[in-house]
Amino acid sequence: MRLVADVGGTNTRFGLSRNGELEAGSIESFRNDDFPSFDRVMECYFSDRRGTQITDAVVAVAGPIHGGEARLTNRDWSFGETHLSNRLSGRPFMLLNDLAALGQACNFLEPDSLDSVFAPKVEAGEGGQALVVGVGTGFNVSPVIFSNTWVENLEVEYGHISLPVDIAARLGERFGQAASGFSTIEHVFSGRGYAALYELDLARTPSEESEKSAAFSHRKQEFLAFYAALLAILTRNLMLAFLPRKGIFFAGGVARNLLTSPAKASFVEIVRAPFPLNTLHSAPVHTILDDAAALKGCALYTR
Repeated sequence: MRLVADVGGTNTRFGLSRNGELEAGSIESFRNDDFPSFDRVMECYFSDRRGTQITDAVVAVAGPIHGGEARLTNRDWSFGETHLSNRLSGRPFMLLNDLAALGQACNFLEPDSLDSVFAPKVEAGEGGQALVVGVGTGFNVSPVIFSNTWVENLEVEYGHISLPVDIAARLGERFGQAASGFSTIEHVFSGRGYAALYELDLARTPSEESEKSAAFSHRKQEFLAFYAALLAILTRNLMLAFLPRKGIFFAGGVARNLLTSPAKASFVEIVRAPFPLNTLHSAPVHTILDDAAALKGCALYTR
């Protein structure tokens, strides 16, 4: 029996798995604000499961992991594999980045766990490359390599690289000098980036219309289509950079809300356009809908 967990910025989910499958009825979610530490959340989960015999544990964390140690960026929580192993009577304890956990799961998610945004034919075979893209509180990607017997995730820090010039040009056309404040990918593609751009857009053409009016709703939908186009341009850049022929899998609230809205049409129109390189084709694009996907990845993970 494996303990699995997904530690996000707002909530922590726990579950139990056996032979790579989540146990029915084992998943429970907790608000992080109600606990001073990850240890206390784990204690609360086990308070109703006394006597459960754990063989090992795998925990996904929304943040970087170095040397078996993790620290959340938005709260004073830090924990490590050695300390947590001791809490479980010496059982093996492994920490994963949350996007890496999704990478472990993405090739095994059921169709109802995904929304296929764009689905061209993919090459046959079990092996290949995919890419998990997280657009939520922050931004990052996790390249995934599949073989017949294992899944490997590569470590990347992509959100803080400079904004691609084609996206910067689109922002400059719409916002002028104000666009210069968006210098990295995460400045644009994150919850904070979306909110900042939306505020700029409202200021660009001030209106006395009520937020419930048809005119205001139209303005918002037009902005969503613009933002979806920006994400589509970035997606094409990611296809060139990582060649994820098995697909791109979007995760995070910003991506999910955008790509399940009518703005999806603007995204698809740009993504499906042919590349100048006639040897390169667009990869499938999916949105992960399953809130337990990271737990499934932890259940499947082998070191």
